[in-house]
Amino acid sequence: MNCELSLRLQTCLDALQPLQTIADIGTDHAYLPCAGVLKGQFKKAIAADVGIGPLEAAKTTISKYQLESMIEPRLGSGLTVLKPSEVEGVVIAGMGGKLIASILEADVKLSQSFQRLVLQPNLDANILRTFLMKNQFEIIDEKIVYDEKKFYEVIVARWTREPIHYNELDIEFGPILRRLPSCDVFQEKWQKEFNKNEEIIKQLPINHHRIKTLNNRQSLLKEVLKNES
Repeated sequence: MNCELSLRLQTCLDALQPLQTIADIGTDHAYLPCAGVLKGQFKKAIAADVGIGPLEAAKTTISKYQLESMIEPRLGSGLTVLKPSEVEGVVIAGMGGKLIASILEADVKLSQSFQRLVLQPNLDANILRTFLMKNQFEIIDEKIVYDEKKFYEVIVARWTREPIHYNELDIEFGPILRRLPSCDVFQEKWQKEFNKNEEIIKQLPINHHRIKTLNNRQSLLKEVLKNES
């Protein structure tokens, strides 16, 4: 029996290795923990969601694969569903970067205790990276995928006692992603934004208040695209 995942969720699942006990925060249908248990990757998983509807969907999936003894559904907000040392790591996927940061910030001590955090922001990855840097979470891996006509970044982090310093390009484009020797998906994502901004600039009056902001953004994009070429 197998539970097929989207490329986005499969990338998150792969990033959780070699952890054997995890919590999926905002689990929705619990596809990720079910796939991980079925493949023998997890010995135990917690599937948590703040919504009653999504949690009921998770229970249905868990029941479908007869995994009630290995995956526990829990109703609650963020990390409040977890006890200290209960799992080795967490995955928080499919939310905005600002919301993910707020979930981690709500219990920083607990967030620091995990061996790794696998975070997949749908937007505002820069806000999430800023939070991680300020709270001494080192980004140890990053992936970018194109799935169902959308770009997704996956950030893997863990707490360290040492201060973390990322520059502006690191925050905006990823300290690991932007330094990959060759990544077509990365190039495509940011080239698309660059081209879109160029069209907007052409259509705006020369003294429009947005021009300066757009030109500053284009300078950053040129720099990161130059490094990729």
